[in-house]
Amino acid sequence: MINVVSDDKITEFRDLVNSNSSFVYQTYKDKNGKNLFNLVCSCMDWITVSIRHLENVPDFDKNIDTRVMQMFTLISSIDLISESITQLHRVFINPQTIPFTGEKKCFANRLFADEDDNSYFKTVRACFGAHPVNLNQSNTKRFASWPFDSHSNTAELTVHLYSSNINDEDLPLHLNRNELLEFLTTRYDYLDVIADKIESLFIEYQKNLSKQLIESKFDPLEQLYVLKAESVKRLDNDYYNGEIDDLIMIFEAEVTDPDLMPIADSYKDSLIPLIDEIKTNLQSMNIVDLENDCELRIRSDLSRELSYELGKFYSWIHGDRYDPLLHYYLERFNALTGGKFNFTNTDEINLTFLKAKLMLAE
Repeated sequence: MINVVSDDKITEFRDLVNSNSSFVYQTYKDKNGKNLFNLVCSCMDWITVSIRHLENVPDFDKNIDTRVMQMFTLISSIDLISESITQLHRVFINPQTIPFTGEKKCFANRLFADEDDNSYFKTVRACFGAHPVNLNQSNTKRFASWPFDSHSNTAELTVHLYSSNINDEDLPLHLNRNELLEFLTTRYDYLDVIADKIESLFIEYQKNLSKQLIESKFDPLEQLYVLKAESVKRLDNDYYNGEIDDLIMIFEAEVTDPDLMPIADSYKDSLIPLIDEIKTNLQSMNIVDLENDCELRIRSDLSRELSYELGKFYSWIHGDRYDPLLHYYLERFNALTGGKFNFTNTDEINLTFLKAKLMLAE
């Protein structure tokens, strides 16, 4: 079991990526014609897999062959994490650079002194299992020997690098697990740097859009049309989009029944604070739960008594398929309200939706 890492960090990072109204998804699903969000998801998945493996890896076996393959699995897991961190760096920080370039902090007594930590780790990976029979070091073809217990006090395993040149000497390459773990933790901890960058990118995004004023309209329906377009521009949040679409249906509905007209007008007036709140939140880029949510206007006990029918009714309202039981739902609505709202399947869908809202608001 490797106790130097925990999946808490990648879990928190994943939560951050999926937070802020899916800012990362909205920004990177089409970045200059490339879906970089898919890359982000792939990196998070492989980091998670590797970290959870390392948290549960068994102790090293006494058998040298088994231990060598266990070490290669450790190296491979670290490699997956390192490569994923590099890709996340290139997505969020700088696509032209690789983190830790030039650093020589993790490996002491390195065989190839000119290699930085990134390069030296790749050398270790190659020699201890990735492709030990096909190496190219110092412009010479080399081949790694069978790994054996190291005679060095600072290493656990050693390989000899044979040369294809007859007169070249073998080169001993030592492997220290603690150095590998230091390499691992420095890369894994870099997630914090990337997370801070995502936070700063979101704050900058909020500031830029909050400076773009949303057009104000006197007519509520015209204002809703403006808000619908602005909501798509401002994180395209499903919750806000749904609220705006519902409000548009309500305000587009034309009530001709003289008994319902004052009820409908009063209900629409009660929704003005919600429209104002949506506009305020979109303007400030503060996409939070709405205090004046339409659902808060449900005062009738009918919402419980008609819970099944209402669920099916709303699926029909927001879907694109006809429900053959629609007439049954409407009959139930009429039966429990004494026909006050005169539900009929010949009404326009937005009028039927408004009537349902009026029924539940009583």
